[in-house]
Order: sequence, then structure tokens, then C-alpha cells
Amino acid sequence: MSMDIDTFAKTVLSAIRTGLFRRRSVFKAYARVLPDELRSLERKIGSPVPAYLCDWLLAVGYGDIDEELSFRKEWFAPIENGQLKGGARFAQDILGNFYVFDSSGRIYFLSRSEPVFAAMSKDFLEFVGELIRRDYKLGEWVDTLETQGYEW
Repeated sequence: MSMDIDTFAKTVLSAIRTGLFRRRSVFKAYARVLPDELRSLERKIGSPVPAYLCDWLLAVGYGDIDEELSFRKEWFAPIENGQLKGGARFAQDILGNFYVFDSSGRIYFLSRSEPVFAAMSKDFLEFVGELIRRDYKLGEWVDTLETQGYEW
């Protein structure tokens, strides 16, 4: 089966967590994203949003994955210093850490509590695929990353 962003979007949108007393969707929608808004975001951050991330946002909108990873318009911001300069933040986790893409579309973890970062995937498609493979356990994934110092 070919994995593409539409397949991953359908997988995430249909995923359910079952608890002791309730069931809930893994993805909680927050707001729809329109093409004009993506162009506005690109102007705000001063660089293009990677194609897979654009496709994802158009397919699912802003929202939260497993109450742990948040996609919001507010999280998009340019990276103006350090090794990831020229990239942009696009998501935030429950601990306030950021997820960043660089100018070639690679995805990185950027810690909020200490000056470190780590590569996560070659692009957003691989990022979402790995998150699904790991059963949406972002914190556990982050704990396995090999971080390096970030020079702000």
C-alpha cells in the first residue's frame, strides 16, 4: 500500500483511543485551513511551508494529535537564530517544545527547556508516518532522540 499524506490523514482522523470509561478520537480538530491562509503563513514566516505539511493542514486542519501535539496558526514562527535559521516552527507539544522544518523540509525537535535540538525525519510525510507507527506516543519518541546543543 502506498503511503501518502491523504492515507496518513485518514488513518489519524479515524484513530480512536479507548479508555476505561470512554472512547475518544486521536485527532481533535480545532480549525479549518484554507489555501489563502497557507500563503499568509508563508509571508509571515518568510519561507515556503513544505508541500507535505501544506497537504496535511488542508486535509485535517489545525488540531491536536492524541492531546500531545498541537498544530495552530499561532505556532508558526520564523527561526531567526542558530543552526535552524531560515526554518520555521509549526507545532508545539504539551511540554511547550517546538517542532520545526528547515529550508529543505526536514523536521526537527527544538527543546523549550534547554538549548538542544534533534533531527526527527527527512520530511513531514516521514514524520507523520513514524508518529503513527509509534502509536502517537510523541513523548516516548522524543526521549529516544539524540540531541545536540543549539546555539541561540
